[in-house]
Amino acid sequence: MKNMTKYLKIWVFIIPLHITSIFGQKQAILVKNGQPQFSITLSANPADADEKVAILLQAAIKKIAGCELKIIRTDNPGHKNTFLIAPSVSTIPGAFKNHLTPDFEAKKQQLISDGFILSIQKGNIVLVNGGKKGAYYGVVHLLEKHLGCRMYAPNAETMPPRKTIALPVSCEADNPMNTIRIVNGTMTQQNEAYRNWQRLNDHNEEFAKGYYVHTFNRLVPWETYFEAHPEYFALMQGKRLIDQLCLTNPDVFDLTIKKLKEEMAKQPEKTLWSVSQGDNFSYCQCDQCAKITADEGSAAGPIVHFVNKVAAVFPDKMISTLAYQYSRRAPKHIKPADNVQIMLCTIELNRSKDIENDPRSVSFLKDLNDWGKISKNIYLWDYTVNFSHHISPFPNLHTLQKNIQFFTKNKVNAHFQQTNASIGHEFSELKAYLIARLLWNPGINADSVMTDFLNGYYGAAGVFIQKYIHHLSLEINKTGEWLDIYGHPTAHAKTFLSAENMAEYNRYFEAAEAAVKNTPTLLQRVKVCRLPIQYAMMEIGKSDMFGKRGFYTESGEKFTLKPQMQQLIEDFYTVCKQNEVKNINEAGLSPEEYYQSTKRFINVQVDGNMAFRKKAMANPSPSPTYSQADLTILTNGVQGANDYKAHWLGWEAQDFELVVDLESLKQPQSIQISTLYDPKSWILHPKSVTCWVSEDGINYRILETQTIEGEQRKENVTHSFSFDKNVGSCRYIKFGVKGTQKLFSWHPSAGGGSWVFVDEIVVR
Repeated sequence: MKNMTKYLKIWVFIIPLHITSIFGQKQAILVKNGQPQFSITLSANPADADEKVAILLQAAIKKIAGCELKIIRTDNPGHKNTFLIAPSVSTIPGAFKNHLTPDFEAKKQQLISDGFILSIQKGNIVLVNGGKKGAYYGVVHLLEKHLGCRMYAPNAETMPPRKTIALPVSCEADNPMNTIRIVNGTMTQQNEAYRNWQRLNDHNEEFAKGYYVHTFNRLVPWETYFEAHPEYFALMQGKRLIDQLCLTNPDVFDLTIKKLKEEMAKQPEKTLWSVSQGDNFSYCQCDQCAKITADEGSAAGPIVHFVNKVAAVFPDKMISTLAYQYSRRAPKHIKPADNVQIMLCTIELNRSKDIENDPRSVSFLKDLNDWGKISKNIYLWDYTVNFSHHISPFPNLHTLQKNIQFFTKNKVNAHFQQTNASIGHEFSELKAYLIARLLWNPGINADSVMTDFLNGYYGAAGVFIQKYIHHLSLEINKTGEWLDIYGHPTAHAKTFLSAENMAEYNRYFEAAEAAVKNTPTLLQRVKVCRLPIQYAMMEIGKSDMFGKRGFYTESGEKFTLKPQMQQLIEDFYTVCKQNEVKNINEAGLSPEEYYQSTKRFINVQVDGNMAFRKKAMANPSPSPTYSQADLTILTNGVQGANDYKAHWLGWEAQDFELVVDLESLKQPQSIQISTLYDPKSWILHPKSVTCWVSEDGINYRILETQTIEGEQRKENVTHSFSFDKNVGSCRYIKFGVKGTQKLFSWHPSAGGGSWVFVDEIVVR
């Protein structure tokens, strides 16, 4: 007790000294008791970027302290009570140089583009821009570190109020570890203020407009040249295809150079231009291209040879090209030119484990190492999102830091992180926030950043959402199962999305909602965060329609819709509408479309359906990749919704026939079959469907042929072909389905084989 009294006396003595230092010689006082003490100074003719920095600082101080720091524009500023924004070290006026801290000289030697130096003295503050947006990031650094400000999302900023703003005397500098830091998504790409606060880039800032990726067809469009010059395009299996270019054809090179010269004249300030393959699996196998591919041991060989020649014509530009899918492997002999950027993609990898320590990533590790030996300009295109199901649990938060650290260790310093930074997508705000900070500094304490975000963005609910995240990570780490960027929630219905786990997740969210029930803004954020769990419950329920996790209870021949599952659909749709969620997946499926297709899906075709659970036959058989080619799906009473991976059967670039045996003679009034439309997945409705009926399965009579006219640029997600004229007596029903075979010219992969997906056959 005596010792405790002793320590208390010491602290009583120390505390007044600390208070004194706030207003003493160790601090720069920007605002005192709500009154401005400093002004913000720019050059007499400041750049637009510097103006934005000054306005950002001025606005933030006003929100925090309720007063406004005056902005002065002059080339001869006074050095007292001045916050100087200097475009570079060389522009610092002499009056300020004597007041810079001793370590300023060392720090300025390390300053790079996008970096900054913040020198705080008792009488002035100097913010030095290392280039590009360095000054902007310096102000954000000051606001976050010294004043506790945050911008968690475009609509969620925190500016803690205080009447006095005192900054400690110091010299602080920071540089980004990655020169290009892009996090893809609506929030990051369409909101400049948010993007700048998160220290991110926009690919339109870095690359020439229209020349970011997949540019072969832009350079030599098949629409213009294919008919007259098929030799300009890829030869595969003896046939010329419009999918890719023949890169050993000299005319293709000349046309590429001509087009680039025209485009560069329109955007002379742009230095980064993409000359890269189309987004498909084709590549030229003519004699010349095949020889280079064989010599180099990779289909990247002809690409690098071609792009190097292009780069030689434009030595003052950086020419970017893809190492993607078939071209991911590095060539054995040729090296990319110094002004060639290699855009290396991770699309094939598992997302449940960090790449470096996942045995399934061995081939990618080798490719990254091999490219690193021959190129100093690697741009990493990484995938941290489920494209098919943006609103679905995708537990990869535990891998993000390790992966970015791994890339940095391997000298990758430019990133395009294709994540789901759009409203309603799974942890979109958190992922964008965390990845942005990791791209700037991979060595941060990611757990602390996440905790700060969760508590700041969700308030009292944050602790429960953190428990949910921890539980998700724990479950997937138990199995290390493949986490696919196109995977369906049903793939994990027995692991991290098991019924037991889902019940626990819902308990976390019940507690989270209760914790913020009196704060509408926070409550809506929690409800949005819960959407992935609700979505997974619905999707798994669709695959188990009459089972324990399904939508219906089955008793004898009676099927009853579960009220709680019906309410789940309504709750999900309501939250999406209230928070303006725009899409469910990469294909652009809207919540409205999902809502309607789900209602259609659960509208089981059982009562009065003569085809229910009857045998179906197909010639040829559907692809075993989807729904295991299980033909019972066609007559199980469940209508496919929007996802081709669940309750749909698919045929690629071929016509086919389906036959259903009703087991006895019937007198149906209508016959129906449905198809799917998902052009981003190469799925189109068929050109036509013909229906025949038969009493004996041998002699058929035609009812009708129904067609879909035009090029199907925009169709409904599902289309029902309904035949109800003169059906008469029959036991067997046959459908002849003719697909488009090829994708139309408007499609990004025009000429590629199109798919037809078919589901429920209903006979009434």
